[in-house]
Amino acid sequence: MGQFEYAMVLVSIIVGLGITHILLGIGGIIDRLSRKEDHLEPSLAHFTWLGFCFAWLVMFWWWEYRFSSRVTDWTMGLYLFLIAYSVTLFLLQAVLVPRSWDGVTSLKDFFLERRTWFYSLLLTATILDQFDAYLKGGFDYLLATGVNNLLFSALTVPVAIIGIMTAKIRFHNVAGVIFFGWQFLLGFGNIESLAS
Repeated sequence: MGQFEYAMVLVSIIVGLGITHILLGIGGIIDRLSRKEDHLEPSLAHFTWLGFCFAWLVMFWWWEYRFSSRVTDWTMGLYLFLIAYSVTLFLLQAVLVPRSWDGVTSLKDFFLERRTWFYSLLLTATILDQFDAYLKGGFDYLLATGVNNLLFSALTVPVAIIGIMTAKIRFHNVAGVIFFGWQFLLGFGNIESLAS
């Protein structure tokens, strides 16, 4: 086992737990929506932001492979950074999935109650993402990620600030749809092979 594989074991576990948590949450939502006596009000904002988190976790795991060819000597600092980044992504989705469904009757209300945590973590994860790109190749690599990626990161700042401040669900719906679509375009629309 090489240094990269060794370092990525814990990061992969954290990402796997995040994906598992999302899938269990979706299963819980489906279960609640299928019950007649225990109704759950769905939410576009909740659904799209949860999908956004799922896509980011998948993309994070995929793009971290870049470190295998760019870093030969792993340091504790880089290792702790990647753990912090993966934990932030885990927490980003964890605030969207109830640990217990007792008392949860509206995913809209559930999202709005946790929006401050969510958008704060979104902003933190976006900053960490830029540092991650920088660590993979400096400013040249960061600029090579493209205008869409840099614009995405820049627009996250006002979206997060407004998201924290407003309880208007229409804003969260629109932002969720745009960011969910953008995440798929940036991530899945620009997938290179692992060897690239």
